[in-house]
Amino acid sequence: MTKFKALVILPQDTDNISEKVAELLNPYYSELEVEPYKEYLNQAQLQAEMQRLSTFSKEDIENLVAEYEVSGENLIENLALINLDWYEEDIAGVDEHGSYRITTVNPKGKFDWYSIIEAEPRELEVPISYPCRVADLPDIVPYALITPDSQWYEAGTEVGVQALKTIYLSGNGDTNVNEEEFNWNLKVKEILACYPDYLAVGLNCHI
Repeated sequence: MTKFKALVILPQDTDNISEKVAELLNPYYSELEVEPYKEYLNQAQLQAEMQRLSTFSKEDIENLVAEYEVSGENLIENLALINLDWYEEDIAGVDEHGSYRITTVNPKGKFDWYSIIEAEPRELEVPISYPCRVADLPDIVPYALITPDSQWYEAGTEVGVQALKTIYLSGNGDTNVNEEEFNWNLKVKEILACYPDYLAVGLNCHI
């Protein structure tokens, strides 16, 4: 489970901020039950997990096989399926797109709870008080950004753990960012530039 910071952008004339934030985030609530649909086994993820397991020592694989009571000829594949939370008894069928199961889990789920930030401390800087005008925000980069039309943007998985923290683009000396972080920083700046006179609401989210 992970905690991350998010910014929600709202019109300046928003009357009930808490209510509006809840409305914009509702489609992304991980516990929101949706109509049953087919969830397909992601072959790319399966191959990646099999590749990762192939780097394990024979002893480590044997320990995993014993722990998960895996049997059959394709031990690596079966272990990979378990690591991806795919179990034979869950598979409802196979069609032209591959194996699938029927689920009501929200495919857009991003969080299971959140809290609104009133003030965010910053090292050697004045704390950020929320809500505030977007144009008055310092150069911070959240992990996720939600626009007034309920569009959710977030840092890619390659950004890594550092992207879960607030990144300051200036005044931090030698701050090293990789290409994915750099691109996300630019994306955030681009989005915020579209809403200078809107309100920014800070959130602590959990998934």
